[in-house]
Amino acid sequence: MKVVKTTTVKNSIDSGTTKVDETVGLALKDDSKLLSQLTDVLSVLSKNDALTIFLMAEEGMRSELDTPIKIGLTKKQYYTRLKQLVDFGLVVKRDESYTQTAFGKVVYQKHILGLTNNIKNSKYLQMVDALKDNPKFNDKDIMEFISKVEPQINLDLQESSKKKSTVVSSYEDMVRKILEMTEFAQNEILLITRFQNDLIINSILKKASSGVTVKILADMGMVKEYFEKETEIKLDKNKTERVKVVSNPFYPSKADRRYTQVPFCLLVVDNKHVGLEITDAIEPGKFKMAIFAEDQSLSSSMVTLFNNLWQKSDANPPRIVTKTI
Repeated sequence: MKVVKTTTVKNSIDSGTTKVDETVGLALKDDSKLLSQLTDVLSVLSKNDALTIFLMAEEGMRSELDTPIKIGLTKKQYYTRLKQLVDFGLVVKRDESYTQTAFGKVVYQKHILGLTNNIKNSKYLQMVDALKDNPKFNDKDIMEFISKVEPQINLDLQESSKKKSTVVSSYEDMVRKILEMTEFAQNEILLITRFQNDLIINSILKKASSGVTVKILADMGMVKEYFEKETEIKLDKNKTERVKVVSNPFYPSKADRRYTQVPFCLLVVDNKHVGLEITDAIEPGKFKMAIFAEDQSLSSSMVTLFNNLWQKSDANPPRIVTKTI
């Protein structure tokens, strides 16, 4: 029986799946710790007596024996909540008074006052939601209307919709951000990739199975690496099926995959969220950094780039260079 042996060039970049698993695990632990701290702060400020003390500390609250009575609290309520506010870094004692810490002042200015104003103006925010549900009005029409009715609400909404971007400088952080973006995908995932990573593959497979449209442009050089996992491909009726499995880790799935020369990695989710790899000018094959942004304009530009590459791509994997032994 003749056996065909594949000849490929090894990709110099290791997928680093094990290392990525460890990094993601550490990130989840950090997120868990942060979530616990956030829960503690929100929990204490949700108590009426603690919030009363926190608000009084904004201008400085003298600590006297009759302070609990003056503010309508029992001594137990007063000292219990005061200790919690101090422990969570919201309030500190200076001389004979309790005052908000720098952290406490930021929480007060950005969240307590902001939330108070938003509650007062909740009817206008409800109007915004009602108008958004009406196809007759676009975002521009709504913003113009709200700016005339309540200018501050308009400013707050503009602030909340400002473009947000993140720069990561390690391959592991890039993987973590990609997993985060794909996890929340609702309609479409467009991916240009020159790396193989099992975590990303599994995440995208799950989304494709759930009904999310997935289109992938794979780097030809990366695909060649897949064939190294199966150095011998027998010449029989199942050869074509085995080639598909080796060359396409997404096969068989609902993900639409094509092949081309990939200049860098790109991810666009729901025509809104963008992840863009910045390659090293001296060593193009080496990962340097990636930028992630929530930007409608940038997203549209990247979708156009993706579609242009898609039109020039090949539906078939790269030809395998073989020799008969």
